[in-house]
Amino acid sequence: RNRFRLMVHVIIIVTSVVPPELPMELSLAVTNSVADLMKRCHVFCTEPFRIPWAGRVDVCCFDKTGTLTSDEMKLRGVRLASSDELMHPSSEEEQLPWPVLRVMAACHSLALGGRAQDGGVVGDPLERAVLNDAPFLLRRNDVVAVIGSEEPEKEIEIHHRFAFSSRLKRMTVLVTERGSDGTVWALTKGAPETIKIFLTQESTPSNYEEIYTHHMSRGQRVLAMAYRDLGRKKTVASLKEQGRDFIEQGLTFAGFLVLDCPLKSDSKSVITELRKSGHDVVMITGDAILTATEVARQVGIIREKKSNPGSHVIYELRERQTSDSSESADDEMLSKFAFSPLVIETQSAVKTLGESISLSPSNIRLVKEMVSKSKASVCVTGESLTKIAVAVVQYNVGKDSWDESMVKSVLLHPSAQELLKDLVPLISVFARHAPRQKEAVVHAFNLGGYHTLMCGDGTNDVGALKRAHVGISIISAPELEAKQRKATAKMAKLKAEEKQERKNKNKKSKIKSSADKKSRQKARNAALHESLRQIREAQEELDGVELGDASVASPFTSRAMSIKCCKDVLQQGRCTLVTMLTIYKILGVSCLVNALVLSKLHSYGVKQGDRQLTALGMAVAVMFLFVTRGKPLPTLSPDRPPSSVLCMQALLSIAGQFLVHFAAIIIVTHSSLAYVDPWDPSMIPDGPFNPNVLNTCTFLLTILATVNTFVVNYPGEPFMEGLRENTLLIRSVQICYGALVICSLEIFWPLNDLLQLSPLPDTSALSNEDGVWVPPALQEGDIFVGIVHEFGFPISMCALMVADTILVYMIEKSIASLFKTRSSDKINLK
Repeated sequence: RNRFRLMVHVIIIVTSVVPPELPMELSLAVTNSVADLMKRCHVFCTEPFRIPWAGRVDVCCFDKTGTLTSDEMKLRGVRLASSDELMHPSSEEEQLPWPVLRVMAACHSLALGGRAQDGGVVGDPLERAVLNDAPFLLRRNDVVAVIGSEEPEKEIEIHHRFAFSSRLKRMTVLVTERGSDGTVWALTKGAPETIKIFLTQESTPSNYEEIYTHHMSRGQRVLAMAYRDLGRKKTVASLKEQGRDFIEQGLTFAGFLVLDCPLKSDSKSVITELRKSGHDVVMITGDAILTATEVARQVGIIREKKSNPGSHVIYELRERQTSDSSESADDEMLSKFAFSPLVIETQSAVKTLGESISLSPSNIRLVKEMVSKSKASVCVTGESLTKIAVAVVQYNVGKDSWDESMVKSVLLHPSAQELLKDLVPLISVFARHAPRQKEAVVHAFNLGGYHTLMCGDGTNDVGALKRAHVGISIISAPELEAKQRKATAKMAKLKAEEKQERKNKNKKSKIKSSADKKSRQKARNAALHESLRQIREAQEELDGVELGDASVASPFTSRAMSIKCCKDVLQQGRCTLVTMLTIYKILGVSCLVNALVLSKLHSYGVKQGDRQLTALGMAVAVMFLFVTRGKPLPTLSPDRPPSSVLCMQALLSIAGQFLVHFAAIIIVTHSSLAYVDPWDPSMIPDGPFNPNVLNTCTFLLTILATVNTFVVNYPGEPFMEGLRENTLLIRSVQICYGALVICSLEIFWPLNDLLQLSPLPDTSALSNEDGVWVPPALQEGDIFVGIVHEFGFPISMCALMVADTILVYMIEKSIASLFKTRSSDKINLK
């Protein structure tokens, strides 16, 4: 053979094995997923390559306030040290002391100029809730007055604000009362455990911790309030020069501010479905540990065994007072930390379950086993996690090399991350975490080999959203959420009343009160329509809400206030992932078949005509398009899709299917060669194309193998809609199968001519008596040629096609069932 032609043929084989349409098909799958997320779920994606990553997610991380719970804060009241009940500032029965009202009214960062639905005030939702529910009016950005009071001394002027800091967990303002003697007051509020350090011993109640833990354990948000008389002689300018540390010393305790934010309506159901689908769910929040733990219990992040709910232990990983001297040298750096039982307050008593477990590699494995059996849950604060990281880094780099400036980023230090990657999978609630700490937690999950999803709504979630494989930001619109919640609750109430009436109705009441029932039904229908109208209005208003700060950094942004978008992204991610793996498998099998045709069979003179290649290319392009238009299922399955085309399941599937197609093509080639004229010029490898039996049979088998790869490898349930639901694909497959049968049985000759197919030999005309040529293989007793001679070429071709289809289907289903069983066993063990 000519060497040039030989090299060209080798290049053709290589380019066929690595198909040029692969990038186009993969990008088409991702592009369709982006469009489907926008259209169906109102989720916008700025980094489409992350969509398949969503199909591999193992751990789902959620912020609390504004994500799992509403941003619509409700002021429950003020708890004073001298009272056992909450007192509301608007109550007419009992009046709060003026020092308490002063802190409530002036210690904030609110400003005028907001939207009408926000009361014309912009700022933190918590502070807006206090202003709206208490008898205060923000007259100017620096002046607050008691509503309804005309006395000038009731006006408070704000001179300077020391802004709230997530690191300090408190804020302070300097104010004076108009019409008074000019005394400057320092008003402070913040986390109870932080404010306690700055209180005078005389003003700190003995039951200080008991009060705030009581409310936190019920999922409520608690802020401690304090104040200090700075005197009349010092000016605000001089106080500012002395600094925040001086001003916040010796504070007098005023009371506890107790607020509540309701759970979003579908938070619990979404978390439950994520749990059932095999995802680990954790909470990463800046709220107090007791508040976060209670909310985590309500939504299902902390799960108790139904058979014995009282035995579940909630541990807090924290620093203990005394270290265990029996610890080994390797564990010395961790000896002062332990898993300590968290105090649980019930309706009847305060109790503590379990004993402390010291932090060590062996005990980490013990706690991991307890968590996997739902016997325990673990929570930790950002401060404790930072102390653990500091201890690890100091142990590894040496205390001489340690610098206090390293504390800021110590959680991202390689030595700390090496421990955290084994520690964070045990923890369900990460409380009191600053933005950098949230980011470090997500990074530790990633380093441990997990694929993470992070969902948040605020600026403090930006780092974690960027660090996660899948970061999703949602909109925070408390007013619209409240409107939707009220309308939904009203609809549920109306439906319940209607159901109860149907249950209690009888024939007598139907006769006597038919007119009343009609009027009640009419009123109910009117109320139902009104609720639907309010929901539609809220949805329309939601489309006009500006995106939050978190959307700038997150790859996914949802124009919804619900975490249901996380489930939608995971469903679409799984659908896209299995679609891409299907494309790889289809192209893999097809390329192997093409390589077989272009290499071994080419030596027998097997070629394909221009019209044959055109028809094959068009059929493949159409079916690829329809494969990528598959829709995800409405529910998440516990089964996990294969993570890569190089996994054992995919490789065995490709190899098994190719072996079946290889055997079918070799059989038909061997049988066809017996009926081909050896002196035909087209039998020369580099000769021209001329339709003959060999070309025709191998082309039909190649088309069948291509169509079978689409049918057999289509993933379907449980990750996307089945083949029957994908109407366009199933119709195109049926057309291809029909065309193959018509061509094989030679029913419609124009179609055979269009595809450049030669007539199949009539085996009934072969006979030795009439001197007609008989294939040598038949004379030698070849079994395949004998079968063709016995049943005829068309019937034999159809039978071989059916056998090929059945065998590849059985192989694919057997391999899928085998690996599904193994996956289920792993989940059960977990």
